[in-house]
Amino acid sequence: MNSKKLLATSLIALASVAATSAFADSYDRDYPVIAPTHSTVTRAQVQAELAQARKDGTLAQLNDDHAYPVIAETAPAKSRAEVRAELIQAQKDGSIPVYHG
Repeated sequence: MNSKKLLATSLIALASVAATSAFADSYDRDYPVIAPTHSTVTRAQVQAELAQARKDGTLAQLNDDHAYPVIAETAPAKSRAEVRAELIQAQKDGSIPVYHG
């Protein structure tokens, strides 16, 4: 009786492994094949372009962390008291509903 249980358990385990590997194999084939690419530019040409970019400043512009667009200045910040006064006025005139929690 024990040998039958051992055989059955072994067959189930073997079938599970076979099914898992078959699934993984079919899954791997779904990925697109990426063909190797070949550059049309030589290493010397790339180095020459890099040297030119450093010389004329275009490389510095691309790598400059401070080259973000300039944001227009806003009005000076309001004090807490000014903001509270505006809130109270907006609640009085009905433009903001009053919360009674």
